[in-house]
Amino acid sequence: MRRLFCVIIILISFSVSAQDFEGLKTKVDTYSKELEAEELACEVQQDFQSKEDQIKAVFYWVASTIKYNMSEAQNPNPKMIRFHYKSDAERLYKLRAIRDSIVQETLTTRKAVCEGYSQTLAKVFNYLDFENHIVKGYVRNSIQDIGKSYTAANHAWNVVKIDNKWVVMDATWAAGAVINGRWQQSFNGYYYDIPRESYFKTHYPEDDRWKFGKKITKKEFYNQPIYTPEFLRTKLRLIPPVSGVIKRVKEKPLVLKIENLSVNQRVLCGLSGYRFAKKPKIHYKNNIAYVEVTPSSRCKKLFLVIDGEVCVEFKLV
Repeated sequence: MRRLFCVIIILISFSVSAQDFEGLKTKVDTYSKELEAEELACEVQQDFQSKEDQIKAVFYWVASTIKYNMSEAQNPNPKMIRFHYKSDAERLYKLRAIRDSIVQETLTTRKAVCEGYSQTLAKVFNYLDFENHIVKGYVRNSIQDIGKSYTAANHAWNVVKIDNKWVVMDATWAAGAVINGRWQQSFNGYYYDIPRESYFKTHYPEDDRWKFGKKITKKEFYNQPIYTPEFLRTKLRLIPPVSGVIKRVKEKPLVLKIENLSVNQRVLCGLSGYRFAKKPKIHYKNNIAYVEVTPSSRCKKLFLVIDGEVCVEFKLV
């Protein structure tokens, strides 16, 4: 008799364009908040004709209905589920039962961490007969994570195939964000069909298959700055080499180079230890803005703020 040890990771007829959900929100917002997975699949299949719109409707309903379970995230209690099996069929049956129980708890309580969000999406996509997978991997949640490298995956998200293209989505992060220590529900469509060019600025899959040929190490991933969707959805780009860890040099300014920054955009630098953000010196050359700020020796964090939005975060050493 073989023994399997399973660890459940606790962490974290409309037509619309890729990350635009306005065309389907009105309809999906009329759905009950107490649907079972199969019921949700039936609703979207009835109301939306195209495969992409059905997938987007499911994604929107899950991300806007399920609240992030901050209590579980802040007090993680990893569940080790141990069971015996005599055949592959029995193993698959028991694994499916575990996944189904996660989905049932998610839909009943309308609370989850990443495992609940991703398992729920996968189950509804299966009812709709869409090829899909749950991706386990790594994310960075704060400046404290820059430069670190966790040994075990700390997140889960989804990929689903649409017209022979794998679409990457993260319903957990689309559901809202932690602000000043409290989770606030606010749907963010950026995390549906995450662009390939910015995927590895926020997510790093364990399985090479979901790297889509990108050559990047886990260390390189963790050494990046923290990028917010407010930055990634724009045409702004930090000019490399870019490290999330910046070494201070006494009395010398730090210089960030930003491509495509308009002279009309308002730029501030938030610095830990300062009550107010500082206005940096900026000069422009060949479509590149050179942003200069001089932090004090006690400063540990730098936040690049553009037009009132925190866009990029750095650790200072």
